[in-house]
Amino acid sequence: MKHRVTVSVVVFAVIVMALPVFAEGPNFEANDKSSTTPTKVRAIEIRKEMEARRASTTERRAEIKNNIEQRKASSTERRVEMQRSLVKRKVEHVTKVILATIERLEKIVIRIESRIAKIQERGGDTTEAEGFVAVAKGNLADARVAVEVFATLDLFDSAVAKNFETVRAAAAEAKEHIRAAHRNMMMAVRALKGPNTGVKREERATTTATSTSDSDD
Repeated sequence: MKHRVTVSVVVFAVIVMALPVFAEGPNFEANDKSSTTPTKVRAIEIRKEMEARRASTTERRAEIKNNIEQRKASSTERRVEMQRSLVKRKVEHVTKVILATIERLEKIVIRIESRIAKIQERGGDTTEAEGFVAVAKGNLADARVAVEVFATLDLFDSAVAKNFETVRAAAAEAKEHIRAAHRNMMMAVRALKGPNTGVKREERATTTATSTSDSDD
């Protein structure tokens, strides 16, 4: 009997001691929940902040890229404008030089024609000289046409390089016509020295010297 009482007392004591432990159990869980919830919230906030920073960084990169592209476009536009200005100055210079040469040779042609008229008045034969003069005048006319090709060229379209090549080709053509005109003018002067022109030897020498001097101007 005493043994049963003793066992009962021990069991009762164990139960009494265990009650506070079980009572504190739910509090631990509550504390754990209360401490975990703010951490998760903070983690979410940090994640949002990082996403915002990434978005901001992406926007800045896009803005920087856009600025770089704009600077490149501006630089390209300035370069094209410089090329156009270069072509324009080149055209103006070449046009001025070639037209001045053509006008100078046309004046010499007039002098040669004046000599031809004088020889004709004396009964001399100037057929050969007249032929060379006619060809020379045609050469000079062709040279003027070549000049007009690049003098009237639109220098402000997009094909700057193509326009520059057109200027070079037309200028080369004009110079070739001028050289041909000069050769034919010299042949005309030589033809006026022929025996059938009726020009005396002394006068032929004077004519040759004067014509050569005019051609070299």
